[in-house]
Amino acid sequence: MNWPISPPDEPSDRFETQTLTVAVWRERFWQTLLALAAIVPVGILVATVAIFIRESVLFFQEVSLWNFLTDTQWTPQFASRKFGIVVIASGTFLVTAIAMTVAVPVGLLAAVYLSEYAPSSVRQIVKPTLESLAAVPTIVYGYFALFFLTPTLHRWIDDLSGFNALSAGIATGILIVPTISSMSEEAIRSVPAPLREGGYALGLTKWETARKIVLPVAFPGIVAALTLAASRAFSETTIAAIAAGQVPKLTLNPLVPIETMTAYVLQVSLGDVPTQSLLFHAIFTVGLVLFLVTLSMNALGQWLVSYYGRKMAGWEIPTADDRIAGTEAAKAFESGERRRLTGNSSRTLESRDAAGFEIAFGRRSLADRWFAGLGCLASLLGFVVFGLLAVRLRTGLSRLDWAFLTSFPSRNAESSGIYAALAGTLWLMVLTAALAFPIGVGAAIYLEEYLPRNAFSRVLETVLANLAAVPSILYGLLGLALFARSWQAVTGGRSLISAALVLAVIVLPLLAIATRTALRSVPKPQRQAAFAVGMTRWQALRYVVLPAAFPGILTGILLSLSRAIGETVPLIAIGAVAYVSFVPGWSWEGLQGSFTTLTTQIFYWLSRPQADFQEVAAAAILVLGGMVLTVNAIASLLRERSRYR
Repeated sequence: MNWPISPPDEPSDRFETQTLTVAVWRERFWQTLLALAAIVPVGILVATVAIFIRESVLFFQEVSLWNFLTDTQWTPQFASRKFGIVVIASGTFLVTAIAMTVAVPVGLLAAVYLSEYAPSSVRQIVKPTLESLAAVPTIVYGYFALFFLTPTLHRWIDDLSGFNALSAGIATGILIVPTISSMSEEAIRSVPAPLREGGYALGLTKWETARKIVLPVAFPGIVAALTLAASRAFSETTIAAIAAGQVPKLTLNPLVPIETMTAYVLQVSLGDVPTQSLLFHAIFTVGLVLFLVTLSMNALGQWLVSYYGRKMAGWEIPTADDRIAGTEAAKAFESGERRRLTGNSSRTLESRDAAGFEIAFGRRSLADRWFAGLGCLASLLGFVVFGLLAVRLRTGLSRLDWAFLTSFPSRNAESSGIYAALAGTLWLMVLTAALAFPIGVGAAIYLEEYLPRNAFSRVLETVLANLAAVPSILYGLLGLALFARSWQAVTGGRSLISAALVLAVIVLPLLAIATRTALRSVPKPQRQAAFAVGMTRWQALRYVVLPAAFPGILTGILLSLSRAIGETVPLIAIGAVAYVSFVPGWSWEGLQGSFTTLTTQIFYWLSRPQADFQEVAAAAILVLGGMVLTVNAIASLLRERSRYR
């Protein structure tokens, strides 16, 4: 093949100074835009803290801090107002304690089974099903707790109230099981294989190896998983609001109705509270307490994850060539210290008779099989919950028809439909994607590709991680104060635009984290090759890195939209109404109008005592579940396709 070349005595005019200048200015332009996108999360955090502190200062001008912390009554809507935060805080901690009691053993058993026992074919089916529990909208768990768990528990517990902390805690525990199992499994699987092999070489069973070797090494990562799960349970709102009741009571009895901090904020948000009222300031003060507690939990979890990473990075596995370790092991063996190595009694195997050894080995093997069986049952939780939901929701199948999809909500259950709610949900998906996609992806690109690793970059990473863990009800309060009130001239107040802005703020950190993960998956030699042929950093990103990372970025977008579809509480706080008899129009004025979504419509229907509205809610849950599962299935297919590539 003949390559065209320039004569040696004539300079090439392919590369001109003007071309280089344009490339440099284009590089600076895109870098500036990406830097602005990276500043947005910081601005969100600053605005959140500033608004909550301002409203809390106004609250404490009328209520003393001492009474707020020590009073044992919470009656902000009575004539004699009492603001004892300990009352609703006790309800929050009660639900969290029940949730952790359910989730910790189930999650850890499932994690050990999937990591140590399950064949790869079983793991590929069971693990995604278990993790899918985290994608189920919380409004569905509230329905499950109220109409399945409570009636079932009432058969054995006569004193159980119709609304109670026990059902809410169990449902919340099911919600956080995937968090514990997934993160714990990652920590367990990261334990070096030679440690397991050493345990097996000493005659330990899988259960003994996991208990005495694997779990102690993976303990920091497991503690981080438990901390993050507790933070998620502490900030859960919808399940507590539906199943636990809204009765502020200072009690540790899980059989009676209680009220959590998040449920109180939601209760007040359902009404039209005057901006400068004490009640309005009170919900922001409660929100500030929530923010500080969850921030502390998440900071502890991040520190534990960092500590765990440093510990595993510095872990050294002894080799056969290590004479010192070999000598010490030999001395320990010869001195009869097998109890320290294997956990057995100090008597050596040689000193036991054959019958005694067989009995001991049979007991250990039986314990190993029992543990494997318990772990298998725990990992099947996803199948059990989805099966029970299918049985409970079958009452909504009779309502699913074309009229149900194309009718507006009504005060009569027979003629109610989800047309306005379905249209509002689709509108929010489009608007949220349009607002969050450029900012989230741009912030991730700047943090990962442009910003050097220094203190400022670590601050931005911490901000993103904390924003991802902030309770969604707090974003609803932020939207109420900022988008619906301060920006009312632009957004129209409690409107579809305000709701889209709130959802964009919620999914923004999730999208940025997913995008950074996708960018990190692109091999460094591809970037280096792009730089070697003379590309600028932006050209390398545009033509090499982003195309390679696109499947992962698209997966993050879809998962973020799935999170947005399932949100309920922030939309109620921002002004979603119970009945809408129109569809938002294709104009700015139409987007400034009232709205409703599938989740909020289900919430309002579940609050009605009539059985017909429960059937209508079940039908709407089926539609919502179909949308969420479809989005998650597409995301999973794209993820697997990306891994295959």
